[in-house]
Amino acid sequence: MTKNVLTIAGSDTLAGGGLQSDLKTFENYHLFGLTAITCIAVVKNKQFEINDLPPALLQDQLATIKQALNLSGIKLGLIHDVAALSIVKEFLHDFKGPIVLDPVMAFKETDQVYSQAYRSGLIELFPLATIITPNLKEAELLSQQEITNLDQMKQAAQKMIDLGAMAVVIKGGERLAGDSASDLFYDGKTYRIFSKPKLNKATINGAGCTFASAITANLVLGKELQTAVIASKDFVYQSIQNGILLNNGEGNVWHGECVEMEEKA
Repeated sequence: MTKNVLTIAGSDTLAGGGLQSDLKTFENYHLFGLTAITCIAVVKNKQFEINDLPPALLQDQLATIKQALNLSGIKLGLIHDVAALSIVKEFLHDFKGPIVLDPVMAFKETDQVYSQAYRSGLIELFPLATIITPNLKEAELLSQQEITNLDQMKQAAQKMIDLGAMAVVIKGGERLAGDSASDLFYDGKTYRIFSKPKLNKATINGAGCTFASAITANLVLGKELQTAVIASKDFVYQSIQNGILLNNGEGNVWHGECVEMEEKA
């Protein structure tokens, strides 16, 4: 019987990340994906622009889903609107399955008042999530410290556990020095580092979304948490290698070649 998985996220018009990436990932894992759209991202006059949907419309989407079917897992992506955070929190309150929170913090760094309010709202979701998956920049904003090395990653992970997270994986990506892209997992007891050689490719748009949605899928399919993280890192690695280039030289991850990989596994 096919399991149902919900992504509460923004729409990426170019379909590298956002809910489009989540749905593609769920399909690769033979899960049925549903969406509650929080915002729509476009490029306008060469600038990245995020347009929020009215919070009431988000609430209506969630109510529609709740009435229609049972969910086996939920992935949270870009929520963006502070008012929407409380709607999402209420929706998650009684859910018993795995919840993966990708704490996307996409706003201008000059918007200090807004960013602090949004940070506070995100932190209120921490205790409801099975795991949170910030990148280095998001981890810095959430832990309110600089991260330039592994020791600082560990300090930031501990701070997020102290803020209520059950487990965290900080995505090191390209920003840390060295030849490896390393992620740090911590559940309040055990630190574990997952590394792969850095890929010199532009096709990285959507890597973070894909990682979080793959973890969600693996958890729904019964994998243990650390095993789900390892399998998801492999999935993202393949998605970057087989990515799609855009006209401006950037590129999106692509999951098409991963179907065969998963079926052979």
